[in-house]
Amino acid sequence: MDSNRGKKVLVIHNPVSGVGNPELLERLVQREIESMGWKSDYHRTTSDENLSELVNQIKDGYDLVIAAGGDGTISGVAAGLANSSIPLGILPSGTWNAIARHLLIPLNLNRALALILGEHQLTTLDLMQVGTRTHAMNLTIGFSVAMIQNTGRQEKRRFGVFAYFGNVISQLFGLKLKRYNLVVDGVPYKVRASEIVVANYGLIGLRHLEELLEIHPDDGKADVFVVRARTILDFPDLVWRVFIKREKQTPIVRIFPGCQEIRISSTSPAVVQADGDIIGSTPVEIKVIPRCVQVIIPAPRKGILPEIEFLNPLFHPPER
Repeated sequence: MDSNRGKKVLVIHNPVSGVGNPELLERLVQREIESMGWKSDYHRTTSDENLSELVNQIKDGYDLVIAAGGDGTISGVAAGLANSSIPLGILPSGTWNAIARHLLIPLNLNRALALILGEHQLTTLDLMQVGTRTHAMNLTIGFSVAMIQNTGRQEKRRFGVFAYFGNVISQLFGLKLKRYNLVVDGVPYKVRASEIVVANYGLIGLRHLEELLEIHPDDGKADVFVVRARTILDFPDLVWRVFIKREKQTPIVRIFPGCQEIRISSTSPAVVQADGDIIGSTPVEIKVIPRCVQVIIPAPRKGILPEIEFLNPLFHPPER
């Protein structure tokens, strides 16, 4: 314990993500860090700052960086820590928290903080270089982008993850195939798609699906999924083939596995999102940066099933 005293922690908090109380979370984090005999600095993010650049500039001198927020916040902090020895602790206080779900980090903030400050292990994850920015989880073009654009912050704070559901259905009823030029590790393809997904890991935060499709966060590669669904009626067949028959390739989805460099372009610009944030439009180039950021995850323990926290409350108030 004494060897750990005097550690210095940087906390990066997005106060407008998710549905929790930011003041309550801040008090909890500071209290628990102080109880360890550690020192902390607390930074609340703003909408106009480049988070990865900020973290990269101020990270030196810290023993640990904690990111409290949604997938975009965690991705930005991870990018700022790339190629450093400073571990990242994740407090998943966003709406869906796909990164935390994939890594089996507790969705309850008290438990997630206990994990960071207590028993855990480190894993080293890949990141994706997208132009001048770096992202952690996935990049998509198509109907998922419209879903994100049409779901407002107030809706997410009021309804949580359920805020997305109505927009998902409306987008699936209006599917359109669009022509794209896809270059995968130097090999060109012409494809038609209603959705293109570049997955480093965390397709939609369903770990069992990612394991079935062999999507790994530390293999130095990304996988490209070209979804050719034309109507909402294509999705029951897709679910049947993937979840029940456990097929990797289907008539509706074409998979390009194990990619390191990807370029996507289109005749007319298509909006692009990465880790839940709109980042621009096509053309877009992606390059995988292998094993470049250390992240705190649960140590293996028999009988622990983090998936049971699928819709549990994000936060239980502290006892004092």
